[in-house]
Amino acid sequence: MVPLARRYLFSDKIRLAIAAGGVAFAVLLIVLILALYQSFIDQIGQLASAAPSDLWVMQTGTPDPAHGASILPNSVLSDLQEVPGVAAAQPLLSRAMQVGNARFGFVMAVPEGPFQTLTIEAFGAASPPEKGTVILSEVLAKDAGVGPGDDVDIGASSFEVAEVSSSLIGSFSVSALLDSQDAAQLFGDPEAFSFALVVVSPDADPEQVAAAIEDQVPGTDALTGQEFADVLRQEIEEGFLPIIAVIIGLAFVVGLAVIALTIYTSTVERTRDYGVLKAVGASPWQLFAVVVRQSVVVALAGYVLGAGLGVVVGRLLQDAVPSFTLLFRWQDFLFVLAAVLVMSAVATLVPVRRVASIDPAIVFRA
Repeated sequence: MVPLARRYLFSDKIRLAIAAGGVAFAVLLIVLILALYQSFIDQIGQLASAAPSDLWVMQTGTPDPAHGASILPNSVLSDLQEVPGVAAAQPLLSRAMQVGNARFGFVMAVPEGPFQTLTIEAFGAASPPEKGTVILSEVLAKDAGVGPGDDVDIGASSFEVAEVSSSLIGSFSVSALLDSQDAAQLFGDPEAFSFALVVVSPDADPEQVAAAIEDQVPGTDALTGQEFADVLRQEIEEGFLPIIAVIIGLAFVVGLAVIALTIYTSTVERTRDYGVLKAVGASPWQLFAVVVRQSVVVALAGYVLGAGLGVVVGRLLQDAVPSFTLLFRWQDFLFVLAAVLVMSAVATLVPVRRVASIDPAIVFRA
């Protein structure tokens, strides 16, 4: 029955191309949406995991560094040193601000502290920028349309771009690194900082130290790097997952409708052929197999085309729109393949019922 299924399907190549194209469009959309989502999830946790510290200390109620401003007085640094188990506390300045004509960027600075150089290197810069200059991430520089030597406005101040770095991390890779004095003046509070990166003593438990900090230093929350990353990712998941689920669901329905309509139309056109097969003794399962194989071929052709286009279109989009970053994972391609196979199986329900209802006597009717 395999040659028969192939013959039926390829008898109308234009219809086959349209059907495979419809499935490919659905696959393309799903692949790009998943890659965009995975890129968000990967980038949002980079800052938390890269910091050379055991704990992040912030103002109570701060949602995350990209959407909320944590403001802690400098006195908190000395308070932290008095908490048992705290070995060192490094201040960090950060704020979401508009950079040039681009969207908001994650502007940060690392003031003098016990591991200033280590923190700067961990965030992807070789050294702190000089006063009046800024290091921009590659994505933010392209977004703002500036390069080394150009001037760029951050808030109400202007800075010279000292370097464009492909390794500078931050919120969604849209980050800028300033001199700490410039950042303090820009943020408008030279007697405060945003976060404290805390290293605990070798014999101390980070979670116990975090609890002690929240108990002894009022107005602070202390999270481990993993907890902080999870908080950041949770906001993305809660905000984007419902939207992504709707888009993927719509794409699935489009692909399902295309396959179902194609196979059903082919089945109706060949009603007499199926009647002949029934009349000569073909079992219902053999006829069902003809329908199912047609559906699977259309689905797999669309998957291969759509997955390939997804990678190509994704690369082109990233080149054209620097802030459009994608992360393709093999697990997501397997998920899409499974979805396509489910799509092909569901799409055969109506055509299979049509085949089952065919009366072999139709062969003998005029």
